[in-house]
Amino acid sequence: MDHIKEVLIDFCKSLKSKRVVSGILTILLMAAWNYFELEQYGITEETVNNMVITITGLIVADSLASVNQDKKRE
Repeated sequence: MDHIKEVLIDFCKSLKSKRVVSGILTILLMAAWNYFELEQYGITEETVNNMVITITGLIVADSLASVNQDKKRE
């Protein structure tokens, strides 16, 4: 039982991982693009991809050199 508890705790901690956040962000933005048919408003798939890349770049760059210098390091 303790092993299962540890696995669940590790899983929850990994949800904060930058890779997981980037993956979820990609899925959400692409799903929104398809669901709301944003192409008819002039928003191309490439534009959505570029948004995801930019936001992911900020997430990763923040872990290398904080955008917010007052942010505490773990």
